[in-house]
Amino acid sequence: MKSIGEQIEKLVEEKIKQLELELGDPLVYADKDFDKLLEKYPIVVVEFAAPWCNPCKAYTPVFRRVARKLMNKYGDKIVFVYLDTDKLPEIADRYSVENIPTTIVFVNGHVADVIMGATQESRLEDKILSIAREVLDH
Repeated sequence: MKSIGEQIEKLVEEKIKQLELELGDPLVYADKDFDKLLEKYPIVVVEFAAPWCNPCKAYTPVFRRVARKLMNKYGDKIVFVYLDTDKLPEIADRYSVENIPTTIVFVNGHVADVIMGATQESRLEDKILSIAREVLDH
């Protein structure tokens, strides 16, 4: 029999999945056309992660919340991308991603900032907002 904590955790996970279905997933899932994303959007924020990585599992919902907030503010000028390093190791290697999760913010196709490890929602949002204001609000 599961503990109360485990039951609550399972209910919360189910509720989050239900909300994601209702709201739609704000993330783009990287594939072989990754470079086209870098060309298409002025700001591309990429979470390098893998499905088996527990810190990534904890961080991805944070990444999604920030994505939803900032995409509402900046529309098609910014995109948030989930890149599975198991499926696209050559892209992770290109940007020297050795630990996951790692978040890289690209501006006009160039690396503008690298955040190693899972970070707090407010810190992630502040860093991206700072870059977006500089690039998009001028």
